[in-house]
Amino acid sequence: MTMTPQEPFVDIHCHLLPGLDDGPATFDAALSMAERAVSEGIRTIVATPHQLGSHRHNTGAVVQETASRLQAALDQRGVPLRVLPGGEMRIEPDLIQSLRAGQTLTLANRRRHVLIELPTDVYLPLDRLLSDLHASGLVAILAHPERNRGLQRSPELLRPLVRHGCLLQITAGSLVGHLGDHARQLAEKLVQQGLVHFVATDAHDTHNRPPAFQEAFRRVGELAGQETALEICCHNPASVAAGGDVVVGVRQIATKRTNLTFRLFQTFFSETMVRWPIKQKHSVEPFLRM
Repeated sequence: MTMTPQEPFVDIHCHLLPGLDDGPATFDAALSMAERAVSEGIRTIVATPHQLGSHRHNTGAVVQETASRLQAALDQRGVPLRVLPGGEMRIEPDLIQSLRAGQTLTLANRRRHVLIELPTDVYLPLDRLLSDLHASGLVAILAHPERNRGLQRSPELLRPLVRHGCLLQITAGSLVGHLGDHARQLAEKLVQQGLVHFVATDAHDTHNRPPAFQEAFRRVGELAGQETALEICCHNPASVAAGGDVVVGVRQIATKRTNLTFRLFQTFFSETMVRWPIKQKHSVEPFLRM
């Protein structure tokens, strides 16, 4: 059975802003990326150019101004996409200080979730950083751990991080095999173990690093059920975009039998079921209804 999302996707990791990093070089290229994202079912993108390291020129003010200009261009073209400012942080000693000063941005500039990136080749211990972020009222989201070679060699390091309060974001392209077998295998394993909180595109262009969100959503459904697919592709990202909370820790993944029971229940009661409201500090409705 082909799975399709019941709600729009929210992408919390995308290099959409033009001229800031290794994403699109021009506004025309960024607009093409945005149109491709909409065709994948994405309606909200948190634009996350690289910050710190060799990208210190991407200050919070520059990112916000570029995001506003791109949003105006999208609105003028009638592209139904909301763009919010954010950043992908290189792990540096002054990371928290830069966030406090506004030189770097939390996701959607909500002062809640921080997207951090490890070097490609090695794993760096994160316990101290996670504790410091928590003391500052911030939650770390580790970008694409499945692509880190150190974690590919030692994936057992990830479960303690998740138990310590770190949220994990895997790349859609990893799940569908666009980024190599090692990344795909680890991404699938993490989904099955309930260690993934978000799927995001990490898209840089429309050709070499395209979104692949629809295909990734279907793959999550095959691995862990539609409820998990909706949670990590729609609900959790929407909460981040709204500045709300995402449940930390290891997700409980339903068995295939439980997933089947859930689908039968959902079908039988589709005409009469009432969705009970969930109290949230920040509403995610604008991000799920766009």
